[in-house]
Amino acid sequence: MFENLKIRNRLGKAFRIIVTTCSIAAVLGVVMLIVTMTLYKNALNNYGFSQGDIGKALVAFTDTRSATRAIVGYDDDSLISQMSDTHDERKATFEQYWEIVDEVTTTSKEQEIYDSIDAKLEDYWTTEQKAIDTGKTTDPGQSAKAQNIMIDEVAPLYDEIYSGMRDLMNTKVTEGDHLADTLSVVTLIFIIIIAVIIIVSILVSSKMGVSIAKGISKPLVALENRLSTFAQGNLHDPFPEVKSNDEVASIAATSTEMAETLNAVITDVGVLMEGMANGDYTIQSEHSDKYVGDFEQLLTAMRGMRDAMVHTIQMIGEASSQVSAGSMNLAESSQSMAEGATEQAGAVQQLQATITDITSNIEQSADQAQIAYDQAKQYAAEAEDSSAEMKAMVDAMARIDETSKKIGNIISEIEDIASQTNLLSLNASIEAARAGEAGRGFAVVADQIRQLAEQTTKSAVDTRDLIEGALQEIAEGNAAADHAAESIGNVVNGIQQIAESSKHISDVAKTQANAMDQAEQGVNQISEVVQSNSASAEETSATSQELSAQATSLDELVGKFILPEDTEQ
Repeated sequence: MFENLKIRNRLGKAFRIIVTTCSIAAVLGVVMLIVTMTLYKNALNNYGFSQGDIGKALVAFTDTRSATRAIVGYDDDSLISQMSDTHDERKATFEQYWEIVDEVTTTSKEQEIYDSIDAKLEDYWTTEQKAIDTGKTTDPGQSAKAQNIMIDEVAPLYDEIYSGMRDLMNTKVTEGDHLADTLSVVTLIFIIIIAVIIIVSILVSSKMGVSIAKGISKPLVALENRLSTFAQGNLHDPFPEVKSNDEVASIAATSTEMAETLNAVITDVGVLMEGMANGDYTIQSEHSDKYVGDFEQLLTAMRGMRDAMVHTIQMIGEASSQVSAGSMNLAESSQSMAEGATEQAGAVQQLQATITDITSNIEQSADQAQIAYDQAKQYAAEAEDSSAEMKAMVDAMARIDETSKKIGNIISEIEDIASQTNLLSLNASIEAARAGEAGRGFAVVADQIRQLAEQTTKSAVDTRDLIEGALQEIAEGNAAADHAAESIGNVVNGIQQIAESSKHISDVAKTQANAMDQAEQGVNQISEVVQSNSASAEETSATSQELSAQATSLDELVGKFILPEDTEQ
């Protein structure tokens, strides 16, 4: 009923129908009351009051007869005169009441009785006047004659008139009783009609109320149940169809549109986050037109996170390439240094054997001293070469140290970005909490962003730990290289001392033994230094190879990400 009307118009129309029905019942009740009052008034005037008027007329008529009897019976003139006046008054009173009775005579039967009585009254008043005229004297004979007239002529007319008046009164009583019965029946009929109208009004109102309430509550309950499942994350089930064109239909249509928009946004966010989780940072939104209002902040935040991650990964890739190149150079330098240290160890062993021969063959010291001098020159040149290579290695280690520090700075930036991403996730979680049940999907997205930030932070921490370990190894290599350079300087000095000693062997034979002892001690020190330098070079080579392998692994990890050429999309 009224499905195509708005709720306000529907209720207004129903209210008007109910008011109209009640108004009809009220008007009909008023009409019935007026009719009943009119009938009751007519009953009182025509029957109730008229009976009293007839009774009064009867009393006045009887008093008139009594006065007439007194006139013809008294023998005192004063009494006769007084009763004559009384007769005239009673007759006038009777005639007055009799005119009132004529006015309340309604039915034909009453009119017939009234006309009959009225005709007899003319004879009665004539006959009565005849008796009065005859008996209005103190003469006993005339008085007796008048009394005979009263008995013979007036009395029969009186009885007929009195009987007629009683018949008229009885007719009035009968008609009044009939009218009372009719009035009771009419009143009962009116009460039944009003009761029927009231019952019909109640039934119609109840039916209309139930119909309107059902038409409003049924779609609202269905819409409430669907919104409950919608609040629990069900975005795919359709909303109930509302056949009316009222506000409930508008709410259902708006809810359907809201569900479609939210479903499209959440699906698109899931696709974007899944693509970035799989390393594809070139993925684009397919429904960017759906991100309106507050949804636009979500799209902006995801684009900002993507751009930050792309920039971070690009910086990590560049740093990884530099670390890889530096580690390769370091490995090559360390390998060359290890080979030179091995050669130096062999040369020192050969020098030690030569000094032993010089000590055991003191007589050939002069010739062997010259040979030792020549060999010392050669060794000094080689030691100088080794010193130059050691300096080159130290410079390479310093460059690696600077590069590693740059990588540490990049990792700090990654940690800052991860912290900002975590803060973004926290803000998204807060916004989702403010949105209530409708923001649960945003809470899930915020949680995924937080997990991604935590993974990025963990990777950055692991990379920092690895780089700090590499920095420690590089520092140890620098210390070893410095120590090796110092040892090589000592070797050069020792060889120079050997050369000077060799030059003075032929001239200073007495001091040769002591000089040879010092040379032997120096050679022993050189041997230890060279062996230590060789071990350090091998460790540096192993460390640089490990750093190169880590840099290669980092390149492989960065290579898994698909990055756009332009992050402004």
